Formats: sequence, C-alpha cells, structure tokens
Amino acid sequence: MANSLKRQLSSEAVNSDEKRFQATLNSGPGQGDALAVLVSLVPGREGKFTLTDASVTKIGRSRTCDIALLEPDISTLHCELWTLTLEIDGSRRRMINVIDKSRNGTFVNGNRLVKKDYILRNGDRLVFGKSCSFLFKYLIDESQGPHVLPSDENSTEQFKKPLLSSQDIVRRPLSLKNLSFYDRYVLGKELGSGHYAIVKEATDKSSGDIVAVKIFHPQLNDDQKKTKQFREETKILMSIQHRNIVKLMDRFVEPVSKSQIQTYLVLEKVNDGELFDRIVRKGRLRQNETNAIFRQILNGLRYLHAKNIIHRDIKPENILLNIRKRQSPDELQQGPWDEDELEITIKIADFGLAKFIGEMQFTNTLCGTPSYVAPEVLKKTGYSAKVDLWSAGVLLYVCLCGFPPFSEQLSPPSMKEQILRGKLAFYSPYWDDIDDSCLHLISNLLVVNPATRFDVGQTINHPWFAREAFEPDSLPLKNRELVKANKILKTFSELSNLK
Repeated sequence: MANSLKRQLSSEAVNSDEKRFQATLNSGPGQGDALAVLVSLVPGREGKFTLTDASVTKIGRSRTCDIALLEPDISTLHCELWTLTLEIDGSRRRMINVIDKSRNGTFVNGNRLVKKDYILRNGDRLVFGKSCSFLFKYLIDESQGPHVLPSDENSTEQFKKPLLSSQDIVRRPLSLKNLSFYDRYVLGKELGSGHYAIVKEATDKSSGDIVAVKIFHPQLNDDQKKTKQFREETKILMSIQHRNIVKLMDRFVEPVSKSQIQTYLVLEKVNDGELFDRIVRKGRLRQNETNAIFRQILNGLRYLHAKNIIHRDIKPENILLNIRKRQSPDELQQGPWDEDELEITIKIADFGLAKFIGEMQFTNTLCGTPSYVAPEVLKKTGYSAKVDLWSAGVLLYVCLCGFPPFSEQLSPPSMKEQILRGKLAFYSPYWDDIDDSCLHLISNLLVVNPATRFDVGQTINHPWFAREAFEPDSLPLKNRELVKANKILKTFSELSNLK
C-alpha cells in the first residue's frame, strides 16, 4: 500500500514537471524584444524557447530560472545567456554569450565549453547535460540583416522586432547584407594549416558552390582604427580580377568571445594542388615547363604591383594549379605540359596577407623560414615591390634544380648570412643543361641591393621569356641519361633476338 502510494506521488510529480516544461516551451523568458530562439531537438518535446534581449537569461533546474530544464543531470543553475552589444567590423551587433555554470557541462556542437563562455552563432547545437538538446537561431529582420544595430551610437532607432516566424527564417531566402559567415556557408573538411590560419572547404548555401575559407586565429578586438583600415583594404583586394590570381570573394569578422574576433576570408577554390607538390613529385621541372609557369606568375605580379599591392610571400606553397586534363591524344596541348595535361592555369594565392595579420607579426613569421625572403625584409629596413622579385628568383631556382639557393645545408655561412650577402652558386650537374639566359635572369633577381634588382617589367621582357619553346625532350639531365640507357638496353635486346 505504501509503495503504491509512493509510485503514485512520484508519477504525479513527474507529470507536473512535464507540464511545467511544456508550459515553458514556446514562451519567452522575460520582457524585451525577441532576439533568438532555442528549438528543442528532443523527440516528443517539439517547440522552442524565445530569447529576448534582456541582459541575462538563466537556464537550470531551479524554478527561479527563466528556462527550467528538469532532467536530473541539469544543475540548479546550469548556464546563463548574456546579451552583449559588440562593435564588430564597423557595426554594432547584439549577440548572445553562453556562460557555463554546471557540473555536467554545457556542450556546443559536441564540444564542452572549457573556457566557460562562448559567443553563440546561427545553427549552433546546444546540449545541456546529456539529454537537453537545442538548435540555436538568431531571429533575422530581412531589412536589417541579423542582430545588427545602428552603427551610430547616438541613434534613437531601436532594434526592430523580427518580421518572420522561426519557420520562415529557415524557409525564406535571407538578405545577404550583414549576414554572418555561418548564415551563408557550411564548413567542410580541412584543406591545410599554417602559422596564422587554417584553410577549410565550404559550401555556399544559396548556390551550392564550393569555396575555400581561410580562418585566421583569433585576435583581440581592441583597435577599431586598425579594423577600419583592414575593412577598406579588403575592398581593394576583392576588386582584383585576374586569371592568375586567386579571387578573394568575401570577408567576415566573427566574435569569438567578448574581447576576441576571428577573420574569415572566402576564396575561389583551386582544385589541383600547389606548385610545391609538383616540384616534390617530379624532382625538378623541365625548362620549358618552368618558363610557361613563370610567364603566368609574372603576369599576376605585374597586375598586383600596378595596383600597389605587394604579395610579400611568393613561394611554391602559394602558387596553385588549375589543370585541364587531356581527354584524348588528338587534343592540342596549350603549353609544354605533361602527356595527360591539356592546359595549366597558375593562380597566385595569399596575396596581401600582411594586411590581415599585421606587418610585424607577418615579418616575424617569415623570418622563421626565410628561404624565400629578400634581404631587406630580414634587415627590417623597409621594402618595396621588389621583394616579390627576389622571392620569384628563389622560386625559379628551385623549379629548375629541385633545391633552394640558400639553406642551412650549404652553411657556413648560415642561411641568413647567405641571403644577406646574396651568396649563391649554380652547381653541376644540376645546371649543366639550363640555358645561359636563365642563369643571367636568376642572377639579376637575386641581387641584394633592391635598387639594381630587376623589377617585374624587366623580368617579363628578359630574353629567356622571349623564347617560344625549348627542346621538346628538354628533360632533366638525370632523366635523359635514364632514357638513353633504356634505349641501349632495348637495342641490345633486339639484336639478341635476331641472333
């Protein structure tokens, strides 16, 4: 009898709690304009919590919380959602920052909040404890873009209430103005990483196009003057249209925390790898192949320099390849490419990166691996567009022989001293079959004094580029010797068969 009464009381308590949870769903936590929604992902508990722009929304098991979650692994006060007004990339945004207060954890997109707070983004999945799962969405007024406030701090215009329901937000196309990166793109696999950024594949939600996204490591959001300068310089870079330069399509600045921001550069995706990989795979490139590649690199540099943009980081990893494969032997090749290649288009990547990560930080990063860096950059005495021609000279050297002109393996002196003194040599047998005019060109690019170093115009007009083609069998010397040896063996075999 007593056990039956206990079960009945327990059942009534559970039903009461369930009714209270359902009563809380589809309601807001307090007064204020609607700013975002938490859509329940738990089966059988469909609905949403509407979040207003009140200063703080409390979530937990306590009946005093604005949103009551009743599962046993939810803490009395599990987390707080704070509304923040942040100055981001020239606009004032109203964002929601989640602060974990629990024992069992608050998880965003499967990751537990380690640093205890996180600025929420559209589409984030929030899990409290183990069982309470929600999709987070900012409400969007199409006339303004998402959660954007007037940029004038003295403006009396109030943040407008959303014109759409949460279902409309999902189904109707959104205005592109002021959208977050995550409103427009879905991130995919990682393509590469470096000292100051990672590159990922992404899909444009509206068109389905595949792009590349360079995501810089978080930076402090403490210099609005510098942020404005970056924004203006980005507009210049996005105006660049050249077949030999990777297209910069868009730039987003996303808040990471109350004090940090992260820059996203959306770029044209180039599908066939880096020049670096081609050099490694082949050992070194044929002279006619290198000539054709460098014509395109120089055309891209001439375009950038005419716009007063210095690349600053010319190296094989930043030269990307678009390769049209040959479908049949009858197709006429558009250059001195490999047998299965119809045409190769060179794309210069990562131009103007010093503008995004800071000149001093960029220079220090380069100095960590200075194989391609001009002497004046190492000296930090100021430099011009001719730094790109020094780097191009190093790259030309590497393409033709397979190793750099300056390295620690050639010490003493040290690699830095080799660069500062312009100490280089054309070692035999690697350079025995290279045209003398090419050696002359490299020698006039790797000149310590930038005043006497070739500029991009002098380089393009050099006699080595005036040659339409080199010998079709201008293979590296080692490869030619292997071909000759195979011919001798084949002839010997044929003679043996005749006997």
